[in-house]
Amino acid sequence: MEMKHIFAAAALTLVGTAPAHSADPVTLTFYHTRLAFMEPILKGFEKAHPEIAIKEQAPAETYSAGDQSVIRGMMTNSAPDVYLASYSSLTTIAGVMKDRGDAATLDPLIAKEGAQWQKDNYAPAILDLAKVDGKQVAMPFTASLPLLYVNKELVEKAGGNVDAFHTTWDGVIDLAAKISKLGGGVSGIGFSVGGLSDDWYWQMMVMGAGDQMLNDKGDSIGYDNAAGLEALHVTQDLSTKTGMSVYADPKPAQQQFFAGKIGMVVESPSDLVAYQTAIGDRFTMRTEQFPLIDAKKGGLPAGGNALMILTSDAAKRAAAWEFVKYMTSPEVQAEISKASGYMPTNVQTAKALEGFYASHPNFQTVFKSMDAAMAWFAYPNNTADDVWKGVAPILDQLQRGKITPEAAMPKLREHVAGVMAAQ
Repeated sequence: MEMKHIFAAAALTLVGTAPAHSADPVTLTFYHTRLAFMEPILKGFEKAHPEIAIKEQAPAETYSAGDQSVIRGMMTNSAPDVYLASYSSLTTIAGVMKDRGDAATLDPLIAKEGAQWQKDNYAPAILDLAKVDGKQVAMPFTASLPLLYVNKELVEKAGGNVDAFHTTWDGVIDLAAKISKLGGGVSGIGFSVGGLSDDWYWQMMVMGAGDQMLNDKGDSIGYDNAAGLEALHVTQDLSTKTGMSVYADPKPAQQQFFAGKIGMVVESPSDLVAYQTAIGDRFTMRTEQFPLIDAKKGGLPAGGNALMILTSDAAKRAAAWEFVKYMTSPEVQAEISKASGYMPTNVQTAKALEGFYASHPNFQTVFKSMDAAMAWFAYPNNTADDVWKGVAPILDQLQRGKITPEAAMPKLREHVAGVMAAQ
């Protein structure tokens, strides 16, 4: 089904409640990273709210590029009215807004809707993903936790069972090694931890070990300990014990998975529909939970994004709030989940999706990890890029077997400490 048809029901549901049409609609500029499902949503909003026009800016290729563009815009009074920011960006952008004296929170707007409205629509744990220092700086739009995407046939050929899948990395690594031994150019797993444009993968490993990205002082790494060393060992074992090819970008492993040449890859649930489409009937794909290194203490960083209202203009803020409410409404959230795989952020959506989840079990896997969900760590003072530029090459060398975990730790410590000291 085309996405323009997918969102038709949501648009029709909400259009009846739209305010009277204004001769001069309020125009909002909207900026986001490239999302395939965004166009039909925006068309649905404009049908439901003819008094508000959305001027979509050219999408950013990555969250990092989008963040830097927004920060530059804030300095020159040319920032978008609404920005769809990653959770890891919220602290930095909210800090810039606070320093400039701009309105930075949604708390007054939420309070005006009433406590019952909030309770009916948004769980506290979801709202917490978009809070900074206890303030609601944005409204969660999508949420995701990592999954293992699995080729059922390859797993079974190697003696594995997708219905009783491994819950530890030792088990996954052992299975990946067996898949690699099947021959025919097949590899067991694709998970280049240093291969993203940000450190989401690496945060999975550190938090999964029960550790933190920075220490309590905020001046160096928080995983300079036995748990952090274990995270480094598992990261290396994923490649050296399985024969995994290490890439500087996720795309090569994705393409090999689509072709049936890799048994498992790590991905966001947001790519579920895209993966199903790319695979077609080549093989049976299943989703499995991402293992925690420490099952008791470990957690997982929630990926996804949240809607920030950056404008201080009263009329635009009011219009932007209507936009935010529409985007996070149960109807729209349900259709986003069907079109992508993202977890919905509105609590009413679960009921709307009961039948869909029953017939599409791959979409349900991510909810099994919800108890492990943690906020995506945000580095202070816009330092995330500088941190990652030094950490990613070290992890790349680690997975290639060029350095040991014991040798990698001081390199990570030195680099991050240097970035923090230069603030």
